[in-house]
Amino acid sequence: MRLATFNVLHGRSLDDGEVERERFRSAVAALDADVLGMQEVDRGQPRSGHIDLTQVAAEASGAVTCRFAPALIGTPGETYRRLTDDEDGADEPSFGVGLVSRWPVRSWHVTRLTGAPLRSPVLAPKGPRSRGRTLRGRGGRG
Repeated sequence: MRLATFNVLHGRSLDDGEVERERFRSAVAALDADVLGMQEVDRGQPRSGHIDLTQVAAEASGAVTCRFAPALIGTPGETYRRLTDDEDGADEPSFGVGLVSRWPVRSWHVTRLTGAPLRSPVLAPKGPRSRGRTLRGRGGRG
């Protein structure tokens, strides 16, 4: 069984920043995964041409089943809201994670996690400094 994970960046190409259904389909098909987990997935978002990226990935991989689990309803960075436990936002633009499988799934379970206590990025103090000295092998005259 071949498993893969893919941060799809809402379907955007790293080459030109565009979202194209066929290019996304080709990228998923090239993975040739039996089970594919995807992050940063759009469904019905204007920025990605209102495409259901999970469904496109399922078709491209020959999956027998797929599931999209939204984390946000609306458009990230614009107007959005978090989901409540009893809604799925099916009729609204959403953003979340997707799972596609060539194998049947007996049951699905969604666990909604709370947000991180700190916003990203988290800055950490740097290591020891050279205090003006240049160390040999680091590109300076030492």
